[in-house]
Amino acid sequence: MKRHPALIPLSHDHHDGLILAQRIRQGRSKSPRARWPEDRPSQRDRVLEFFQQWFLPHLEAEEAHLFPLALARLGEPEQQLTRELLDEHDRLRRLAGRLAESEEPGLEPLLLEFAQLLHDHIRREERAFFQALQAQLSDAELRRCGQAVQDYLRRAGRPDQAACRF
Repeated sequence: MKRHPALIPLSHDHHDGLILAQRIRQGRSKSPRARWPEDRPSQRDRVLEFFQQWFLPHLEAEEAHLFPLALARLGEPEQQLTRELLDEHDRLRRLAGRLAESEEPGLEPLLLEFAQLLHDHIRREERAFFQALQAQLSDAELRRCGQAVQDYLRRAGRPDQAACRF
């Protein structure tokens, strides 16, 4: 199913999150132009920067607008999925906190755990949650919600979408 225009900005964030997860797992970037560090402490710093600057506002926008709409308007299976996605948001926050406090010896397993959770979470949102939203909500509901998400991200002071994240 083609992505509804209201969800495309969130899907762009998801794309960046998947790239981040891939770089963490590979330990490097395949792109010669990428500014991805090869040492784990510097990678942790980049992950935390991305999480704080880009992805935390993304999670908060979903929690403020998409998830309440899903819990109010979608069926029980999708409501359960929404609750699971909320739990994954909490787990991502906790892992980011642990990464911020972690030293070199324990850093790699935490980075890999974060990458796996981020990857799996994004795939569930894109393949199941967004599909359910598009199938069960009206165009008008999606557009209102999408505008509310964009307004939220702007108020949160998140940098412009076009800015390079990696």
